[in-house]
Amino acid sequence: MSDSHDDSLSRRLSSLDSDLAGISLPGPAAARRRAAQRTRHQVTGGVLASVAAVALGVFAVSPPDFVASPNPAGPPSDSPTATTTPTTSTPSPSPSPSTPPVEPSPDPTGNGGNGDDGTSSLAVPPGTLIDLEYLIRGQESPSDWVEVPAGGSWLPCMPAAGDGAEAVAFQVEDYYRVEHIVEPAGADAEARLADLRDDITACAEGGDHALIQVWQVSGVGDETYLLAWQGPPRTEETQTYVEATLTRADGFVEIVVRGGAGQDYNGVPQPDDAVEVISRLCAVAEVECPSDPERERLYPEPASDLPGWLTADDLAEAGLTSLTEGSEVVDDSSEFGVDTYEYVGLPRDPFADGAESLEQRFYVDPLEVGGPQLNQLRAHFPDAETARAHYEALVAEADQFTQEGDVITNTGTVAGDGDGDGDGYEGTTWRMESPGLAFVYGAAVRDDVVTVIVYLVDLEDVGADQVRQLLDLAAQRIGG
Repeated sequence: MSDSHDDSLSRRLSSLDSDLAGISLPGPAAARRRAAQRTRHQVTGGVLASVAAVALGVFAVSPPDFVASPNPAGPPSDSPTATTTPTTSTPSPSPSPSTPPVEPSPDPTGNGGNGDDGTSSLAVPPGTLIDLEYLIRGQESPSDWVEVPAGGSWLPCMPAAGDGAEAVAFQVEDYYRVEHIVEPAGADAEARLADLRDDITACAEGGDHALIQVWQVSGVGDETYLLAWQGPPRTEETQTYVEATLTRADGFVEIVVRGGAGQDYNGVPQPDDAVEVISRLCAVAEVECPSDPERERLYPEPASDLPGWLTADDLAEAGLTSLTEGSEVVDDSSEFGVDTYEYVGLPRDPFADGAESLEQRFYVDPLEVGGPQLNQLRAHFPDAETARAHYEALVAEADQFTQEGDVITNTGTVAGDGDGDGDGYEGTTWRMESPGLAFVYGAAVRDDVVTVIVYLVDLEDVGADQVRQLLDLAAQRIGG
């Protein structure tokens, strides 16, 4: 949010304070229980699929991308809930670096106020809280959301609302919930947001909870974070997954928390909730607040480029620009390791040919779960002669391999002199096509290592030249 927008927003919100006297937001409606359809791998509904999908992009009533729950968790009251109570101490007021603090104005409650805490003269304007229209926006078959009393949430590590806050909550039966809190923090907004983030993180990292992801978002508000964690209540098949949006703008702190029962979390928190709540705040002030959210993951910290493996720059050079993150390396001795090349078109067993170890690393788009993925493997042999013998046998079998319905093509070779001291490399690439499916893959040898790459052609095709370039770069990386 630019300074000019902040100034106009501050002035407009301040002018609205005096208009709020005697106005109270309508209380939540009585909860109406309704049946909510669920599938084997999704909690059905629709907040995630739409723009309302919520930054937490996870629990909603549209197939959430990360929850899988064949049965809803038991009543919240059956399981203990860990609750975080954010610190309420007031640090020395210091203006936000990107937005000026909201100027004090007459107390809208008519009760007066000394302003010592920086919030007594700042009130939450009507129209800033999310509503049912937002939750079902864009859904062909809206989920059965109902408004419920805010506060007292059964979600683990749910932050408590601060002084002067307004809140609203909605649920789909008793297994999925979203709550929105707006706090008038004034000059203490930056410190309040930091406290909220610290308190949630501490809770999510303690006891039988687990912190899953933390992202920082630029281009929305003055400061925005997305967090995901898991914890009780749980059943034998499910536990509770939660996503939170924490953002601040012009003296207000916004908190949106979504959560529900699921079997696993495989999503990426979305910035939609942050965009929505900041847009509502700006709409009340009748100013435009353009948003261009960009996410950066803070936890788990992304793995960096590793010696001997393809780098993010290598992938970009070969045209796979979306694959910006590599996984940790796992070997055959670990729980998640492999003992084959894991691809039918490369049938030769490296260990049968004397390999001492087999390592694997994946390259993915961190913002698209289930999106394009490149798999690289490295088989280590006792010496260069054994490695080359395995490579030659592997190429021979790959060239001769057939499978009903598949068309396999040898797409060329690569070769290089290495560092010029006898450690040259060579490699071969292939393409396998079947109805609705295609793979590109290759193998190369250098010194005592054979490296393999495998890529499923799905959302982003890769031509023969690109595959050869990728394999050439992979071979160059061997040894350092």
